[in-house]
Amino acid sequence: MKDGKCPRCKSDTVYMKRRGLGHGSSGLYIYISKEFATRPTHDVDHYICTTCGYFESYIEDKARLEAVAKDWKKVG
Repeated sequence: MKDGKCPRCKSDTVYMKRRGLGHGSSGLYIYISKEFATRPTHDVDHYICTTCGYFESYIEDKARLEAVAKDWKKVG
């Protein structure tokens, strides 16, 4: 989606906003590691296709991504 093309419907109606989505009064939280469990997702970029509604979220902070690699279970 970062290239402006929706992987689901193939349209070019993709829009992006940092902190574009939230949940509840405290915001959206992603449990990256125990250290970051109580921090809101201020550095998350959200991409939404306005044709089909598909969306993706990306964490750009390298330190947080490294914390995920240490704390989460790897798939596959």
